[in-house]
Amino acid sequence: MYNSIQDTLIIGKKVIYLPTCHSTNDIAAEIVHAGLFDEGTIVITDNQVKGRGQRGTEWVADPGQNLTFSVILTPGFLPVGDQFLLSQTVALGIRAYAALYVNNAKVKWPNDVHVNGKKVSGVLIENSIQGSRIASSIIGIGANINQAAFANSYATSIGRETGRQFVLSEEFHKLLRCLDHSYADLKSRTLNDRIRKDYLTNLFGYNHAVRFKYQDRVLEGTVSHVTLQGKLVLKLLSESGMLEVGLKEIEWLKD
Repeated sequence: MYNSIQDTLIIGKKVIYLPTCHSTNDIAAEIVHAGLFDEGTIVITDNQVKGRGQRGTEWVADPGQNLTFSVILTPGFLPVGDQFLLSQTVALGIRAYAALYVNNAKVKWPNDVHVNGKKVSGVLIENSIQGSRIASSIIGIGANINQAAFANSYATSIGRETGRQFVLSEEFHKLLRCLDHSYADLKSRTLNDRIRKDYLTNLFGYNHAVRFKYQDRVLEGTVSHVTLQGKLVLKLLSESGMLEVGLKEIEWLKD
C-alpha cells in the first residue's frame, strides 16, 4: 500500500510496510540495532496496537484511517546540545504539510501540530547518543488524516477539518516531502537560526495569551522564546515575571 518515494533527498527511499504491529518505533529500534537500514528508512503500519506518545501516554488511532509511521535518521552532524533542533525541524515539516489544507496550523510546544485549536499530529523522538553526537534518531509520527470521531474532544483530523476524504498513500508521500525538505534544511548546517525563528513564529502562544497550570496554579502568559535546550519561556500576564519550564512542568488549559 505504501511505496517508497524517489523525489526526496533522504526520507522515504525505503519503506517497510506492516499491516499490523505493536509499535513502529519499537520495530525501527530493532532495525537500527541490527544495523540493517539506510538513513530515511520508514516503518509504517495501518494498525498500531501499542503506540506511544510523549510523557508515557498512548497514541490511539483508528486502523486504516490515519498515518502512523517511524522515520530512522542518523543526524551525527548534530551535537547533543542542539538535539532540540531536530524536534523543531520535524514539527515544522508536519506543520508545513497541515498548512497545505488549513490556514491556521500551529506547533504546540514541543512538537505537536494543531489546527483550529485541536491536535492533528503527535511526535515521539527517541535518540541514541554516542559521545557528544546523536548516533541515530527514531521519529514516531502519528498524523490524523481521515478519522472522523475521537474519544478526546480536543483531537481532530485533516479530513474532519476540511470535510474531505483523502487517499492515505498520496498524503503519505506529501508528508514525507515536507519532512524531507525540513530535514535537508537542518542537514545543511547553515539554517539553524532560521529553523529556530520559523519554529517560534509558528508556535502556539507566541505573542498570544494562553492559560496553563503550573504547580497547581492557573496562570496566563505569552510565549517569549524557547531555549537552545528546548525549554519554554513564558512572560506572565497574571503576575509579573518570566517562567522557564520543561516538558512535564505545565499543563495547557483549554479556552
